[in-house]
Amino acid sequence: MSDDGTTGRLECPFCGAYEVDRLFIGSLRIDACTCQACGSRWDEDVSTGRYRGRGSGESVLAPRDV
Repeated sequence: MSDDGTTGRLECPFCGAYEVDRLFIGSLRIDACTCQACGSRWDEDVSTGRYRGRGSGESVLAPRDV
């Protein structure tokens, strides 16, 4: 994590891994992200890359494991 509290655009904000899957949601202008290393899910603002919230397993933006 960088000094200003934001992570790099390719990095998981929870574990720091670079194994991140992204799905661009055009109507909301966000990236729905899932870390393959730790399983965390979150949303990022497309233009700034800033963290927008943590996705839950029931989120329509992050697919559920079935």
